[in-house]
Amino acid sequence: MIDIHSHILPGLDDGPAEWDKSIKMLHRAVEDGITAITATPHVRPGLYDSPKETVLALVEELKKRAHFLPIEIYPGSELTISQETLTGIKKKKYCSINLGRYVLVELPGHFDPEKIYDFIFAITSRGMVPVIAHPERNGKVASDVDVLYEMVRLGALTQITAASLTGLFGNATRRFSCELISRKLAHVIASDAHDHGHRAPVLSAALAKVTKLAGSRAALAMVRETPEKIVTDEAIDADEPLYVKKRNFFFFRL
Repeated sequence: MIDIHSHILPGLDDGPAEWDKSIKMLHRAVEDGITAITATPHVRPGLYDSPKETVLALVEELKKRAHFLPIEIYPGSELTISQETLTGIKKKKYCSINLGRYVLVELPGHFDPEKIYDFIFAITSRGMVPVIAHPERNGKVASDVDVLYEMVRLGALTQITAASLTGLFGNATRRFSCELISRKLAHVIASDAHDHGHRAPVLSAALAKVTKLAGSRAALAMVRETPEKIVTDEAIDADEPLYVKKRNFFFFRL
């Protein structure tokens, strides 16, 4: 399995503060069957700034400290969508996922959909592909799933948090995650790990849940094939999402 979203670098954001905790996170990932992980520290102007040079240096240091573990470590970042981050992307200030075409982006808590569509258009027109981090945990998307459909139609991919599927963020989020999968509005499962305990880099439990919901082929694609294409910068032909005109809730028992 390949994890494209983790806060594993120390001292940059709300992830681990020390190197030993980063190593403990990698141990948990290896124990869970993860063979590659992307370090994606937050980029939130005014709060967290993780420039490319800093991220690349810390990733190299982490590789040295974790040389004994059978896991690949890639650079990246998680950018909150804003005009400032768009400017940073254009100036190549921040890391895309493994420095390829895919860039992990986070929706603001409250947003004007038209501005998000403009952001996606600006990114895709530069030959890049935005990957929307954890849309199932965004209140605006939860209240109007058509907004996410439009983002995907414009060329974005989406990443569901593994812990959302296993109930860490509550039953409503779990059910909505299932709905997104059923609507083909979810392309990748990642951990969004912040520590080695409560928010650890684990994917296997979520993989089991999605296997029951969508079958093993679709589930494995979300934790292996699609993430592999992302970190190796290959093109992805995503399934056409099922259009939602009026919101319908699905109550899958996972």
